[in-house]
Amino acid sequence: MLTRIVVYLLALVGLAVLSVGCATALKGGLQPDERIGSPMSSEEARRADTMYQLLAGEVAGQKGQFGEALESYMKAARDSSDARLAERATQIALYAKQTDKALDAANLWLERDPENLAARKIVAMLLLKSGRQDEALNQLGVILQRADADAENTLVELVRLIGQELSKADAMRLMEQLAERFPQRAEVHYAYSLLAMEQGEVALARREVDKALRLHPDWGRGRILQAQLAARAGDGASAKAILEQALKVEPGSTHLRLVLAEQLMREENPKAAEQQFRRILRQEPDHEDAAFGLSMALLQQHRDDAARKTLMRLAEGSRWSAQAAYYLGLLESRRKQYEAALDWFEQVSGGALALEAQTNAVSSLVALNRGGEAVEKLRHLRKQFPQEALRFYLMEAELLTRDNDYAAAFDVLTEALQAMPQRPELLYTRSLVAERLDRLEVLEQDLNEILKQNPDDANALNALGYTLADKTNRYSEAQRLLARAVELKPEDPAILDSYGWLQYRLGNYDVAVDYLRRAYARNPDVEIAAHLGEVLWIAGERAEAKSVWRKAAKRAPDNEYIRRVMEQFKEAFE
Repeated sequence: MLTRIVVYLLALVGLAVLSVGCATALKGGLQPDERIGSPMSSEEARRADTMYQLLAGEVAGQKGQFGEALESYMKAARDSSDARLAERATQIALYAKQTDKALDAANLWLERDPENLAARKIVAMLLLKSGRQDEALNQLGVILQRADADAENTLVELVRLIGQELSKADAMRLMEQLAERFPQRAEVHYAYSLLAMEQGEVALARREVDKALRLHPDWGRGRILQAQLAARAGDGASAKAILEQALKVEPGSTHLRLVLAEQLMREENPKAAEQQFRRILRQEPDHEDAAFGLSMALLQQHRDDAARKTLMRLAEGSRWSAQAAYYLGLLESRRKQYEAALDWFEQVSGGALALEAQTNAVSSLVALNRGGEAVEKLRHLRKQFPQEALRFYLMEAELLTRDNDYAAAFDVLTEALQAMPQRPELLYTRSLVAERLDRLEVLEQDLNEILKQNPDDANALNALGYTLADKTNRYSEAQRLLARAVELKPEDPAILDSYGWLQYRLGNYDVAVDYLRRAYARNPDVEIAAHLGEVLWIAGERAEAKSVWRKAAKRAPDNEYIRRVMEQFKEAFE
């Protein structure tokens, strides 16, 4: 529960838990050689007890018994005026995620060392965590009055924490109170604006950042936030103007220029963005963010060779190495260099792009005709990314279907449905595979389940209606299903094709030709061409039928629908 806040608070302390031996915790420790045979004074006895508590705490900490270690250090801290003991107790309590005890220890630390800024920050944050906002506000007020507080970054860190740890209402109320208490502090209004933006209160965020900039007009960080808010409100022109004006005041600010370049990228102006990225790199040749931005601008301009050079440099150990490897993989895929693409994609094993990189690695394996490896990789990815299991099940079924291994595809989809029952995507895909296996009972069952969930699923209506028209004589049912599909999607070529084929089966040749011609005009697909040609042939329009079939055969001579037509109507191809 305390994971986020602990990282920050321990960073404020700046020391590893139990990393320093207790021998250095107290100055002027006991000198046993000088005390042998002499009775100890009360002060010496107290110091001896403190040393014992420190030793006990160290031993408990080494054993991972942080509760016992904390108790020992807290007792030692209470018995000593040395602030370092309270600091250590605070560390242990934070590490053990014991909020109340951490607050007790931090308060003791602050009592022992009232000028310690880190201690006061920790007290403020823990008070917030404990729901004691008024007290936390008082501590923040003291911090902001300190000349050495680094108010800007302290408040930014505060916003990050309260946005994560408090409810939206409590977080907003705290910042509102802080802004009321310090109306002339630009950093407070900036932080309030930042929080409001993160909470989706864009209008409030814009008002607060305007207040901050009235107090501090040339503040680059404030101008960046103002520009971000303008962009979020859809006013890209204003965002760009704000950043350009800020750059006139601070022409050497690489951060401002970087944000301007990113805004230009969002506005799909990669050429102008490129110029800004290059200016940064002339000033700071090793600026990795600018180099990555430049590579993206070059890619958007389809200047692949230039982009590749920049990405290759970034791939060699920069903070953008994973992203660089991903885009280098895409570039190699674009060149149909699938082995090289696979090598790059396999380098992206973690981070935000890992999922897409590994999915592209599967595509590379397929392009290399290594379907078996692709299937194995998909099965591994299902375990690695369980939240994407549906996607990988469907991809595996597609690969198996492409190899005409319909039985294996059917088994994979059945397994998927056991793991994710009633998913429409799986039901629909399995119905198509079931049709290939002549398992019409499964097809009908799956499609009816989809229609039970959504009676107006046009694709399911079309698939079931077409199958009934093509494989059975249940034409009235097919008519009902396909008529509804046409009503839902009157311009869909697949649905027009199915309805035309039903009319052909019913003997309504004129209606059939009309619908099939409309379907073919929208999509000259080979299956639609096969249907149209057959109906035209039977209807006596044989010259047109030959023309349609021959065009289709030229495009896809090995297509199963064309092969069937060529066998059934041999004279049309003589």
